[in-house]
This record gives sequence, structure tokens and C-alpha cells, in this order.
Amino acid sequence: MSHLAHCLSVLRHAVAPRRALTVSQWADDHRILSGKQSSERGRWRTARNEILREIMDCFSVNSRVREIVVMKSSQVGVTEAVVNVLGYTMDYAPAPIMVMLPTIDSRDSWKVQKLNPLLQETPAVRDLLGGVKSRDAANRQDLIDFPGGVLFLAGGNSPNSYAQKSVRTIILDDLDRFPEEIGEEGDIITLAEGRTKAFPRHIRAYISTPTVKEGLIDRQWQKSDQRRFHVPCPHCGELQPLEWGGPDVAHGIKYAVLPNGEIVNVRYVCRECGAEILEHHKPQMLAGGAWIAQHPERATRGYHISALYAPIGLGPSWLDLVRGWHAAQENTATLRAFINTNLGEPWEERGESIDPLALLNRLELYPEDSPRRVRSVGIDVQKDRIEVTVIDFGIGEEAWFVDHLIVQGDTAGQDPWDELATELDDLSPDCGGIDSGYNTDQVVAFARRRPWLFVCKGIEGRGKTLVESDEDRKRRLRKKRKKGFSPFLVSDEAAKSLITQRLKLDAPAIGQNQAGYLHFPQEAAFDDEFFAQLTSNRLEEKTVRRRLVREWKQTRVRNEAFDCWKYALAGFRLAKIDPAAREKREAMIKATAMDVPLPPAINRPRRPGGFVKGWKT
Repeated sequence: MSHLAHCLSVLRHAVAPRRALTVSQWADDHRILSGKQSSERGRWRTARNEILREIMDCFSVNSRVREIVVMKSSQVGVTEAVVNVLGYTMDYAPAPIMVMLPTIDSRDSWKVQKLNPLLQETPAVRDLLGGVKSRDAANRQDLIDFPGGVLFLAGGNSPNSYAQKSVRTIILDDLDRFPEEIGEEGDIITLAEGRTKAFPRHIRAYISTPTVKEGLIDRQWQKSDQRRFHVPCPHCGELQPLEWGGPDVAHGIKYAVLPNGEIVNVRYVCRECGAEILEHHKPQMLAGGAWIAQHPERATRGYHISALYAPIGLGPSWLDLVRGWHAAQENTATLRAFINTNLGEPWEERGESIDPLALLNRLELYPEDSPRRVRSVGIDVQKDRIEVTVIDFGIGEEAWFVDHLIVQGDTAGQDPWDELATELDDLSPDCGGIDSGYNTDQVVAFARRRPWLFVCKGIEGRGKTLVESDEDRKRRLRKKRKKGFSPFLVSDEAAKSLITQRLKLDAPAIGQNQAGYLHFPQEAAFDDEFFAQLTSNRLEEKTVRRRLVREWKQTRVRNEAFDCWKYALAGFRLAKIDPAAREKREAMIKATAMDVPLPPAINRPRRPGGFVKGWKT
């Protein structure tokens, strides 16, 4: 070649536009895997784990994707795909980028095992940072400065690690381990949006193994287009996602168990033709697979990956998964871990619960001529407020909710108690219960002047009635050495069972009674938040050593509406006022049309002894 031809060749290569690369192409060209992070050392090959190709390419410079959700089982290569995105950004498409993990500790360990090998052993990145500088970068925990951009490494429990930083791309890894709210910026999703809003062509990625239904990653997945990787059956060619199936499902993973407990003949049954697919068909199936969206009209990309797709040699085999499934049947915690980490599915507890939104359809208009029933109040005391639910009880403990009040103020002071006294004077309750778990001295002082108000305390434990019988209370107080304050004990377990059972009762016919039924008025106080608090307990079933165990779980922090109902019912039972006698008396007054009401037939009860030393009514 002449000198002129050589010069022209060099010039042509110098002025030619740079080859357009996707993330997967860059990884195939440049990424070197280290023994620190992978079981297979050497050059990266996307074809070895085909399900990652489309996910990585969503981060390419020409991609129009703006939000990505990956709900996955553990150890399926997604973290390595994220590392490829970082290398691509540093070497090919420089821009500010942030990787955020739940804590500073998890960030530091992730950097040592996952990121540092990229900085030190992938030549394109190592040369970009420069020999010694690459080692300095590996020792810097919170950021990597590179030409044209910067990589921020943040921990969700450290606001300083992400505050006042603006990036084009943010990746939240292990999303379900983040708290619902972090720092002063609210929830983590809002925080991610705030970090990227300065860049019109931003990319936000949410990645996690799921934990529970309605967890952070599950909520994002439900809003996405929900893509699953469909692979062709080697027998009929039908595209289908790999699913675990089960004994009641014709397709999915099937196997046999020998008398000695050995698991054999593990195979996958096609949902279309019913043919048996063995695991050695998997490489061929993955190579011919494609991501198919269930909701293609949605803009957010959502990817679901289970360990059933793990390439041979890079993850658990189908036999390993079946063994894990069998071992998990003895314990609910182990089964939950299997479903999360191997199937990539959120755990949904079995059990009983009430849909709070459905209760909004039960709101009623009470008739103006409603009879005078037994009015009880349930009072829950918090640090900065007092909440009161007003309930009228009829025959068979049929209940008509009347109002729910919130008295604001520091309950260690006098102001909220004075306001509460005014409210109660207007309501004219017959009985009630008040919680003594907070600011007990103020509660006792308030109740001392109101003999109809019973000071209560919630207790845990099974096999108890809602309130103690008089005999049990006297027996307990005789054993108690310390004299003075002794609240009436109210069983949380019994209250949770009662509220669940009574909210499931069918509405009575017009003009008829239904013992235990709960009526709710069309009033502003009875909104979705009130019903969410009222139904804040769920009965869950768990298996412990092959025994079925049922236990209550509180599903939300705020449950004052439930506590108020509990204490209102406890106060009504402790007062022992007969609603039938009350209704009979009301009927007599109406029938005789007397101007002067009859003498009261029911007196408010004197409080049993032992509540406060020297009690006087």
C-alpha cells in the first residue's frame, strides 16, 4: 500500500462516525468477568444469558425507554447487567448516573464485589480511568469521577449520599429492602423522580427480588407493561413463559418422588401440546425466546425473571429447585423465601381479611326518628391527640356508628382533656371505655370524675374473652400485691376476631334486626382512612413444622379506629346496660305520649371495687 493510500485509510477511520453501540454490544466487545463476581471468568457473552439482552439495551443511548422495572429471583445475572450499564456509561455514553442501595453497608459490599472488578479488570474502563487512578476510584466509596460524567453510589439510609445530586440515570437495586419513606423527601419513588427531573431523556430503573404482595417492587410491576420471557416448546414450537405450575395445573414443572424420598424425572410439561421438556432443551429454548408484554399500551417496561430460566451452569437446575420446594413445605418462612428468591414472586399471606374500600358501599342514611339506644364511646389516647368513636348499641350488640372525633393537642397537658370533656357533655354517653396505655395519670384523673367511663388496657394472648368476668377480675386483684390503679383488661385477640366476623355479616332486611351487625352513617368521618384503620388486622395462616398456625398480623401502623371500636364495645359490656329494656322504656314513653318522662328504669352501674383505691361515685 502506498503512503497516500495508508494516509487516506487512517483519515477515513479518523473522520468516520463512531459505531453505534447498545449496552449488550458494548459488553460483548469489552466486558471482562472476574472470579470475584462470576463463576465463569473471561469475556462476557450476552448469548450465554439471553434474557438479559433486552433489559440492558433499554439503557442504550438510542433507547426511548424512560422507566424500567425488573422483578426477579435472586442470582439470575441482573446485577451483572447493571454493571455492564455502568461500564457502557463510563466508556461510551458518559453522563451522571446513580446507583442506590438500601443502606450504606449494602452499598459498600456491592461496590467491593460487583463494581471494583469492572474498574480494575475491564481494559476499556481501566484505561479510561488510568492505571493508578482506577485503583483510587476503587477505594472511593461514594463516587467515581470519569470523563464526561460521574457515578454516584448512595445508600437509602444516608440522606447525604443522595441529596442535591442530579443524574440522567438512576438505578435502585434491591428496592423492596428500602423503607417506605426515606429522609425528608417522602417515598423512594418520589425521590428517584426528583433526582432525574433535570434530564428530559432520563432513565429510572427499579430492580429487586420481591418480598410481599403490594411491596415496593410489586406495586411498580403492577403499573408496568408486565413482560415475561416466552420460549418455544421444542416439540410444538408454541411460545410460552416458564411457570412453576403445581399439582392442580396440567403444565409446568413435574417430577416423581421415590419411596426413599429421592426426587427423579424432573421435567417441564408444555401447556399447549402436553409434551415433556427436559432441561437439556433449555439453551435452545432461551436462544429462541422473546419478551412479550401483557399490557403493551403502558409506557413503563416491566420484566419478570424466575430461576426456571437460569442458564445451565449459571444457576440452580430444575432438580435443585424441586428439592428446594420440597424442603420448604415444612415451614412458611422457608416457603416464602423459596417463592421470593427462586420464583421471583411476591408472597401473599393466606388468611382472612376485610376489604376496607368495600365498606364504603355500606354507608347509610339513618332515619331521623331512630330510637334512643345505649350510647357508648371508645377513646384511644395518643401523644398528640385523642380519638373518640361514638357507637349506639342495640339488642344483640347490633351497632350504629354515630361519629368519630379527633381532639388535637399534647395529652400530657390539660387542653385536649378539657375539649374532650366538652365533646362528651354534648354526646351524653351512657358508658364507654378509655385506653390507659399512654399518659396513664391523665387518663385515670379524667375517668375518676366520670363513673360511667371504664379505664381499659389491651392485652395479647389467645383463649381470652373480650373483657374479664367479674369473678376473674376479683381473682386477679386478690393476687395483686400492689394496691391502687388496676385497669379493666380487654383482649386484642378476641376484638380482632369479633370485628372480622361482624364485618362479614349480611345486612339485615329493612325494619329487621341483625345481632352484631355494624351500621355506618353517610358522614365525612367515615372515609377510606377510617375503614383502613378499622380493618387493619388480618388473620394469617402459617405452617410451622407441618402444623397449621393461625395468627393475627397488624397490616398498618395507624389503627386507632379499631382500638376505639374495641373500647366502646368493652365499655358497653362492662356497663351491663340492657338495650331491650331501654327500647321498651322508649316505646312506653311514645305510647303514653307523656310530657314528663318516666323515672329512669336503668341506673348507670357503680364501678366494681379495685379500680382506684378509695374510689367514690
